[in-house]
Amino acid sequence: MQQSIGPIVRQWLTVVAVLMAIALNGLSNIYPPAGKNTGEVANTVLGGVLITPEGYAFAIWGLIYVGLIAYSIYQALPGQRHIPAFKKVSWAVIGACLLQIIWLYVFLTYQFWLSVAFMLGILGCLIVAYIETRSVRATRAVRWLLQAPISVYFGWITVAAVVNVAGALYTMSIPVDPISEFSGAVDASTSGLVATVVMICVSAGIAAIVALQYKDATYPAVAVWALVAIAIRNAALTPIAFISIAMAVGLCLIIARIKFTRRPLPSP
Repeated sequence: MQQSIGPIVRQWLTVVAVLMAIALNGLSNIYPPAGKNTGEVANTVLGGVLITPEGYAFAIWGLIYVGLIAYSIYQALPGQRHIPAFKKVSWAVIGACLLQIIWLYVFLTYQFWLSVAFMLGILGCLIVAYIETRSVRATRAVRWLLQAPISVYFGWITVAAVVNVAGALYTMSIPVDPISEFSGAVDASTSGLVATVVMICVSAGIAAIVALQYKDATYPAVAVWALVAIAIRNAALTPIAFISIAMAVGLCLIIARIKFTRRPLPSP
């Protein structure tokens, strides 16, 4: 009896966790605990963080939540109940959603370094989920209802983690450019520019490695979305805008290569 009930409980917990994360995110925008919602904190308290994308980029959360709802319904089907990969992915998604709820409160109450710890926890959960999705035979249903939702979520949280760390450092006025620790000639603006360029290159490099390793075009597409938004927000800062667009173009070439070499999907 326990063996039959356990998977059902996990399936429903996944649905509940996803819906709770969506609902509390919406409520936090209407009733932020410290008076500012996520966008307002990003544009005021963290307004000087150069790697923050233009505001429109955060609309991707709509796609993420649609994908998570689709996944939660898909994994709740009786046919998925005893598949090992779904078990691991679902527990990881539950963990990510719960940590995201906590992260939201911590971030909105300006505990930025603590928010980094929770953000890394979310990232860790999604790394586990992402790797497990790659172990499932890629039918059309699996690609669109399992792999793609996790790829988009994982891709955006990778970007968000970098921005979160940059924001925490910014609020503490800690130079994030190692050069500034050894040369008094590097002022704060130069330090910020160099650090941002480094972070952009590292983020794009991670996206490229994951894309090539797992033949996944969705994950780097999220990075391209973010990089273009970073370039638009920093259009007046030529180094950041140029590097962001250059990295985005490079990732687009990798995406094209994956798309053209991908084998046709079998039917479900």
